[in-house]
Amino acid sequence: IKHEPLGRFILAITSISKQAGAILALLALVSACEGLSIPSAQRTQADFKRIPFQTVAQEISFQSEDGTRLAGQLDRPPGLTNPPLVFIIHHSGPVDRDAYQYLAARLVPAGYAVFRFDKRGTGRSEGIYGCCEDRDALAAYRAAMAQDGIDRSCVFIIAQSIGTHILAQRFGEFVGIHRPAGVVLLSSLLPGEKILAIQAPLHIIISDSEPNQAALGEEAVKIHRAVYRYGASYFIAPHTEHTLFDISEGPIDWSDPDWPEKFSQDAWLSLLGWLNGRCASRGCQEHDTREMEGSPGSPAP
Repeated sequence: IKHEPLGRFILAITSISKQAGAILALLALVSACEGLSIPSAQRTQADFKRIPFQTVAQEISFQSEDGTRLAGQLDRPPGLTNPPLVFIIHHSGPVDRDAYQYLAARLVPAGYAVFRFDKRGTGRSEGIYGCCEDRDALAAYRAAMAQDGIDRSCVFIIAQSIGTHILAQRFGEFVGIHRPAGVVLLSSLLPGEKILAIQAPLHIIISDSEPNQAALGEEAVKIHRAVYRYGASYFIAPHTEHTLFDISEGPIDWSDPDWPEKFSQDAWLSLLGWLNGRCASRGCQEHDTREMEGSPGSPAP
Protein backbone atom coordinates (compact mmCIF):
# COMPACT_ATOMS: atom_id res chain seq x y z
CA ILE A 1 0.00 0.00 0.00
CA LYS A 2 2.84 2.40 0.76
CA HIS A 3 3.81 2.32 -2.95
CA GLU A 4 0.33 3.42 -4.09
CA PRO A 5 -0.65 7.07 -4.30
CA LEU A 6 -2.75 8.20 -1.31
CA GLY A 7 -5.75 9.09 -3.49
CA ARG A 8 -5.93 5.59 -5.00
CA PHE A 9 -5.76 4.04 -1.51
CA ILE A 10 -8.69 6.20 -0.29
CA LEU A 11 -10.75 5.20 -3.35
CA ALA A 12 -10.12 1.53 -2.61
CA ILE A 13 -11.24 1.90 1.02
CA THR A 14 -14.35 3.82 -0.10
CA SER A 15 -15.25 1.04 -2.55
CA ILE A 16 -14.92 -1.64 0.15
CA SER A 17 -17.06 0.44 2.50
CA LYS A 18 -19.83 0.79 -0.12
CA GLN A 19 -19.80 -2.96 -0.78
CA ALA A 20 -20.07 -3.68 2.94
CA GLY A 21 -22.95 -1.25 3.21
CA ALA A 22 -24.76 -2.95 0.32
CA ILE A 23 -24.32 -6.35 1.97
CA LEU A 24 -25.69 -5.04 5.28
CA ALA A 25 -28.66 -3.49 3.49
CA LEU A 26 -29.36 -6.81 1.76
CA LEU A 27 -29.22 -8.65 5.09
CA ALA A 28 -31.67 -6.13 6.58
CA LEU A 29 -34.07 -6.73 3.69
CA VAL A 30 -33.92 -10.49 4.18
CA SER A 31 -34.65 -9.99 7.89
CA ALA A 32 -37.62 -7.81 7.00
CA CYS A 33 -38.97 -10.53 4.69
CA GLU A 34 -38.55 -13.42 7.13
CA GLY A 35 -39.17 -11.72 10.47
CA LEU A 36 -37.02 -11.72 13.59
CA SER A 37 -36.28 -15.29 14.65
CA ILE A 38 -35.34 -16.29 18.20
CA PRO A 39 -31.80 -17.74 18.46
CA SER A 40 -31.85 -21.47 19.20
CA ALA A 41 -29.99 -20.95 22.51
CA GLN A 42 -32.86 -18.74 23.75
CA ARG A 43 -35.73 -21.08 22.80
CA THR A 44 -37.65 -22.92 25.50
CA GLN A 45 -39.51 -25.25 23.15
CA ALA A 46 -38.47 -27.76 20.49
CA ASP A 47 -37.61 -26.13 17.20
CA PHE A 48 -40.20 -26.15 14.44
CA LYS A 49 -40.84 -24.79 10.98
CA ARG A 50 -41.31 -21.05 10.50
CA ILE A 51 -43.69 -20.29 7.65
CA PRO A 52 -42.10 -17.71 5.31
CA PHE A 53 -44.01 -14.46 4.78
CA GLN A 54 -43.31 -10.88 3.75
CA THR A 55 -43.19 -8.53 6.74
CA VAL A 56 -41.72 -5.34 8.08
CA ALA A 57 -40.66 -6.66 11.49
CA GLN A 58 -39.90 -4.46 14.50
CA GLU A 59 -38.33 -5.64 17.75
CA ILE A 60 -39.95 -3.99 20.80
CA SER A 61 -38.60 -3.95 24.35
CA PHE A 62 -40.88 -3.05 27.26
CA GLN A 63 -41.21 -3.44 31.03
CA SER A 64 -43.78 -5.34 33.03
CA GLU A 65 -45.31 -3.98 36.22
CA ASP A 66 -42.49 -5.35 38.40
CA GLY A 67 -39.76 -3.90 36.16
CA THR A 68 -38.92 -7.13 34.33
CA ARG A 69 -37.72 -6.40 30.82
CA LEU A 70 -39.80 -8.22 28.18
CA ALA A 71 -39.49 -8.50 24.40
CA GLY A 72 -42.06 -8.48 21.65
CA GLN A 73 -42.38 -8.16 17.91
CA LEU A 74 -44.64 -6.10 15.68
CA ASP A 75 -45.06 -7.38 12.12
CA ARG A 76 -46.54 -4.98 9.58
CA PRO A 77 -47.66 -5.82 6.03
CA PRO A 78 -45.18 -4.27 3.56
CA GLY A 79 -46.64 -1.39 1.58
CA LEU A 80 -49.65 -0.78 3.86
CA THR A 81 -49.91 2.35 5.98
CA ASN A 82 -51.82 2.13 9.26
CA PRO A 83 -53.12 -1.44 8.94
CA PRO A 84 -55.48 -2.89 11.57
CA LEU A 85 -53.69 -4.55 14.48
CA VAL A 86 -54.11 -8.03 15.97
CA PHE A 87 -52.70 -8.48 19.48
CA ILE A 88 -52.18 -12.08 20.65
CA ILE A 89 -52.50 -13.40 24.21
CA HIS A 90 -50.78 -16.78 24.52
CA HIS A 91 -52.02 -20.17 25.59
CA SER A 92 -50.34 -21.83 28.61
CA GLY A 93 -46.71 -22.87 28.94
CA PRO A 94 -43.25 -21.28 28.68
CA VAL A 95 -43.48 -20.26 25.04
CA ASP A 96 -42.04 -17.33 23.11
CA ARG A 97 -43.40 -15.23 20.24
CA ASP A 98 -42.66 -17.95 17.67
CA ALA A 99 -45.41 -20.12 19.17
CA TYR A 100 -47.73 -17.88 17.13
CA GLN A 101 -45.51 -17.40 14.11
CA TYR A 102 -47.93 -19.62 12.18
CA LEU A 103 -50.74 -17.15 12.89
CA ALA A 104 -48.68 -14.07 11.99
CA ALA A 105 -47.68 -15.82 8.75
CA ARG A 106 -51.37 -15.97 7.82
CA LEU A 107 -52.59 -12.63 9.18
CA VAL A 108 -49.84 -10.30 7.89
CA PRO A 109 -50.27 -11.29 4.20
CA ALA A 110 -54.02 -10.75 4.72
CA GLY A 111 -53.35 -7.11 5.63
CA TYR A 112 -53.09 -7.15 9.42
CA ALA A 113 -50.27 -6.00 11.66
CA VAL A 114 -49.58 -8.54 14.41
CA PHE A 115 -48.06 -8.07 17.88
CA ARG A 116 -46.77 -11.13 19.74
CA PHE A 117 -44.32 -11.37 22.61
CA ASP A 118 -41.99 -13.67 24.54
CA LYS A 119 -43.34 -14.76 27.91
CA ARG A 120 -41.01 -13.91 30.78
CA GLY A 121 -38.07 -16.31 30.92
CA THR A 122 -38.45 -17.24 27.24
CA GLY A 123 -37.00 -15.90 24.01
CA ARG A 124 -35.50 -12.45 24.58
CA SER A 125 -37.58 -11.71 27.70
CA GLU A 126 -35.87 -11.56 31.07
CA GLY A 127 -37.11 -13.04 34.36
CA ILE A 128 -38.22 -16.54 35.29
CA TYR A 129 -41.29 -18.19 33.79
CA GLY A 130 -44.07 -19.05 36.20
CA CYS A 131 -45.74 -15.85 37.33
CA CYS A 132 -47.40 -12.63 36.31
CA GLU A 133 -48.86 -13.73 32.99
CA ASP A 134 -51.81 -11.34 33.29
CA ARG A 135 -49.57 -8.37 34.16
CA ASP A 136 -47.15 -9.25 31.38
CA ALA A 137 -49.99 -9.45 28.85
CA LEU A 138 -51.22 -6.02 29.93
CA ALA A 139 -47.69 -4.60 29.61
CA ALA A 140 -47.39 -6.12 26.14
CA TYR A 141 -50.73 -4.61 25.09
CA ARG A 142 -49.63 -1.22 26.39
CA ALA A 143 -46.40 -1.53 24.38
CA ALA A 144 -48.33 -2.51 21.26
CA MET A 145 -50.63 0.48 21.57
CA ALA A 146 -47.65 2.82 21.94
CA GLN A 147 -46.47 2.03 18.41
CA ASP A 148 -47.06 4.24 15.40
CA GLY A 149 -48.30 3.05 12.02
CA ILE A 150 -51.44 1.11 13.03
CA ASP A 151 -55.15 1.84 12.64
CA ARG A 152 -56.24 2.46 16.23
CA SER A 153 -59.90 2.23 15.28
CA CYS A 154 -59.34 -1.40 14.25
CA VAL A 155 -57.44 -3.10 17.06
CA PHE A 156 -58.38 -6.71 17.77
CA ILE A 157 -57.39 -9.00 20.62
CA ILE A 158 -57.00 -12.72 19.96
CA ALA A 159 -56.70 -14.84 23.10
CA GLN A 160 -56.24 -18.60 23.16
CA SER A 161 -57.03 -21.20 25.83
CA ILE A 162 -55.65 -19.93 29.18
CA GLY A 163 -55.25 -16.58 27.47
CA THR A 164 -59.05 -16.30 27.35
CA HIS A 165 -59.08 -16.48 31.18
CA ILE A 166 -56.38 -13.80 31.38
CA LEU A 167 -58.35 -11.51 29.09
CA ALA A 168 -61.60 -12.05 30.99
CA GLN A 169 -60.01 -11.43 34.40
CA ARG A 170 -58.36 -8.16 33.36
CA PHE A 171 -60.64 -7.02 30.53
CA GLY A 172 -61.43 -3.65 32.12
CA GLU A 173 -57.71 -2.88 32.29
CA PHE A 174 -57.20 -3.84 28.66
CA VAL A 175 -60.04 -1.46 27.79
CA GLY A 176 -58.39 1.21 29.94
CA ILE A 177 -55.31 1.00 27.73
CA HIS A 178 -57.31 0.92 24.48
CA ARG A 179 -60.79 -0.42 23.79
CA PRO A 180 -60.54 -3.18 21.16
CA ALA A 181 -62.78 -3.16 18.10
CA GLY A 182 -63.39 -6.84 18.67
CA VAL A 183 -62.22 -9.97 20.47
CA VAL A 184 -61.64 -13.49 19.14
CA LEU A 185 -61.45 -16.34 21.62
CA LEU A 186 -59.62 -19.36 20.21
CA SER A 187 -60.07 -22.56 22.23
CA SER A 188 -62.20 -20.58 24.70
CA LEU A 189 -62.32 -21.58 28.37
CA LEU A 190 -65.20 -19.22 29.20
CA PRO A 191 -68.47 -21.16 29.51
CA GLY A 192 -71.84 -19.66 30.33
CA GLU A 193 -71.89 -16.36 32.20
CA LYS A 194 -68.10 -16.14 32.37
CA ILE A 195 -68.31 -14.83 28.81
CA LEU A 196 -69.90 -11.61 30.11
CA ALA A 197 -66.48 -10.33 31.14
CA ILE A 198 -65.80 -9.70 27.45
CA GLN A 199 -67.66 -6.45 26.76
CA ALA A 200 -66.88 -6.15 23.06
CA PRO A 201 -67.87 -7.58 19.69
CA LEU A 202 -67.04 -11.26 20.06
CA HIS A 203 -66.25 -14.32 17.98
CA ILE A 204 -65.54 -17.72 19.52
CA ILE A 205 -63.78 -20.57 17.71
CA ILE A 206 -63.66 -23.92 19.46
CA SER A 207 -62.82 -27.49 18.55
CA ASP A 208 -65.44 -30.12 17.81
CA SER A 209 -63.58 -32.32 20.30
CA GLU A 210 -64.37 -30.08 23.30
CA PRO A 211 -66.40 -32.05 25.87
CA ASN A 212 -68.41 -28.95 26.90
CA GLN A 213 -68.83 -27.66 23.38
CA ALA A 214 -72.36 -26.29 23.86
CA ALA A 215 -71.49 -24.29 26.98
CA LEU A 216 -68.40 -22.77 25.35
CA GLY A 217 -70.08 -21.98 22.05
CA GLU A 218 -73.82 -21.74 21.57
CA GLU A 219 -74.78 -21.08 25.21
CA ALA A 220 -72.03 -18.53 25.76
CA VAL A 221 -73.06 -16.61 22.65
CA LYS A 222 -76.74 -16.62 23.68
CA ILE A 223 -75.85 -15.23 27.11
CA HIS A 224 -73.58 -12.57 25.62
CA ARG A 225 -76.25 -11.48 23.14
CA ALA A 226 -78.92 -11.36 25.85
CA VAL A 227 -76.93 -8.85 27.90
CA TYR A 228 -74.95 -6.86 25.32
CA ARG A 229 -75.62 -5.46 21.87
CA TYR A 230 -72.04 -5.74 20.60
CA GLY A 231 -72.75 -8.84 18.55
CA ALA A 232 -71.44 -12.35 19.20
CA SER A 233 -70.91 -15.44 17.08
CA TYR A 234 -69.19 -18.80 17.28
CA PHE A 235 -67.71 -21.46 15.02
CA ILE A 236 -66.96 -25.10 15.73
CA ALA A 237 -63.87 -26.22 13.84
CA PRO A 238 -64.27 -29.80 12.57
CA HIS A 239 -61.63 -32.49 13.02
CA THR A 240 -59.47 -30.47 15.42
CA GLU A 241 -57.87 -30.84 18.84
CA HIS A 242 -58.17 -28.21 21.58
CA THR A 243 -55.76 -25.67 20.02
CA LEU A 244 -57.50 -25.98 16.63
CA PHE A 245 -54.95 -28.01 14.73
CA ASP A 246 -56.26 -30.52 12.20
CA ILE A 247 -56.36 -34.13 13.38
CA SER A 248 -58.34 -35.56 10.46
CA GLU A 249 -55.29 -37.68 9.59
CA GLY A 250 -54.42 -38.56 13.17
CA PRO A 251 -53.21 -36.89 16.38
CA ILE A 252 -50.75 -33.98 16.18
CA ASP A 253 -47.15 -34.98 16.73
CA TRP A 254 -45.74 -31.86 18.39
CA SER A 255 -42.20 -33.16 17.87
CA ASP A 256 -42.79 -32.97 14.10
CA PRO A 257 -41.32 -29.61 13.01
CA ASP A 258 -44.07 -29.23 10.37
CA TRP A 259 -46.88 -28.90 12.93
CA PRO A 260 -47.44 -25.14 12.20
CA GLU A 261 -48.79 -26.07 8.76
CA LYS A 262 -51.59 -28.12 10.33
CA PHE A 263 -53.58 -25.24 11.80
CA SER A 264 -57.19 -25.85 10.80
CA GLN A 265 -58.06 -24.19 7.50
CA ASP A 266 -61.70 -24.01 8.60
CA ALA A 267 -60.72 -22.23 11.82
CA TRP A 268 -58.48 -19.85 9.87
CA LEU A 269 -61.21 -18.95 7.38
CA SER A 270 -63.68 -18.33 10.20
CA LEU A 271 -61.16 -16.07 11.96
CA LEU A 272 -60.26 -14.14 8.82
CA GLY A 273 -63.87 -13.80 7.72
CA TRP A 274 -64.91 -12.34 11.07
CA LEU A 275 -61.97 -9.91 11.21
CA ASN A 276 -62.60 -8.75 7.64
CA GLY A 277 -66.28 -8.26 8.42
CA ARG A 278 -65.51 -6.15 11.47
CA CYS A 279 -62.99 -4.11 9.52
CA ALA A 280 -65.49 -3.48 6.74
CA SER A 281 -68.12 -2.34 9.25
CA ARG A 282 -65.65 0.11 10.82
CA GLY A 283 -64.22 1.44 7.57
CA CYS A 284 -60.73 0.01 8.06
CA GLN A 285 -58.35 -0.57 5.18
CA GLU A 286 -59.43 -2.86 2.36
CA HIS A 287 -58.30 -6.47 2.69
CA ASP A 288 -57.70 -9.22 0.18
CA THR A 289 -60.72 -11.47 0.63
CA ARG A 290 -60.01 -13.84 -2.24
CA GLU A 291 -59.14 -16.57 0.28
CA MET A 292 -62.68 -16.33 1.60
CA GLU A 293 -64.39 -17.53 -1.59
CA GLY A 294 -66.22 -20.75 -0.91
CA SER A 295 -65.24 -20.61 2.76
CA PRO A 296 -66.75 -23.30 4.96
CA GLY A 297 -65.70 -21.32 8.02
CA SER A 298 -68.56 -18.87 8.36
CA PRO A 299 -69.56 -17.94 11.92
CA ALA A 300 -72.63 -19.66 13.34
CA PRO A 301 -75.59 -17.27 13.51
